[in-house]
Amino acid sequence: MLRYTEFGISHLEVPGESNLCIYISGCPNKCKNCHYPELQSTDYGEILSEHFQNIIELYESLFTCVCFMGEGDLSKQSREEMLYYVNLVKESGLKACLYSGRDVYVENWMYDFDYVKTGSYKEEMGSLYERNTNQRLYHIVNNNIKDITERFWA
Repeated sequence: MLRYTEFGISHLEVPGESNLCIYISGCPNKCKNCHYPELQSTDYGEILSEHFQNIIELYESLFTCVCFMGEGDLSKQSREEMLYYVNLVKESGLKACLYSGRDVYVENWMYDFDYVKTGSYKEEMGSLYERNTNQRLYHIVNNNIKDITERFWA
């Protein structure tokens, strides 16, 4: 069962979108100098299933994309729950984004998202705003993946 710690509107996570960011706890990455170490706990925060619909309805006129900031404990159950929310979002005509934070390419289960950010935070390489970052933001359209990380550098 996924838990979240907070949510809010941002224009930073996906260029060109107004994003409702939902911070998911249970992050397994343990990045050095993590900006949000509380997210590493699997039992931190509120149960997302109890609040998801209310969060969406509260802000529905203010965003075009729901960004899941983290993917939970990486269990099959967490992924299935996340994909359930993605389908609800897309049925509403909105886009969905996953900020993974793992050092992987887009995995098969991630193809339901419109955007996927991968790559752990490595201080020496910087965030998405640095040209030498190891992190990448991908745009997925009709199962075609395009790296759009350069949009952060403009």
